[in-house]
Amino acid sequence: MHCFTVVMTLLWRDSWLKPLSDFDVGVEKCSYCKKAFGEINFVTACDFCDIAIMHDACANKHIVTKHKKQLQEKINAHKDKPLHDYQ
Repeated sequence: MHCFTVVMTLLWRDSWLKPLSDFDVGVEKCSYCKKAFGEINFVTACDFCDIAIMHDACANKHIVTKHKKQLQEKINAHKDKPLHDYQ
């Protein structure tokens, strides 16, 4: 029988829910996948570059593939900081 220890890093993105129209945001489609936004979408922007608004899931893919080094630096910088009560 083998015993494995899995170490995982969870990235906490502060949720911010504000209903906006594509007119408010200034874009009609995701800057990552290029698909038009639907009636209700969770969107965000990249913390590391000036890429425009994208689906939340697309932002995750973008950051992990394009900003891996910067992401690891941010993880290391915040590793020992405790979470707030609301987290």
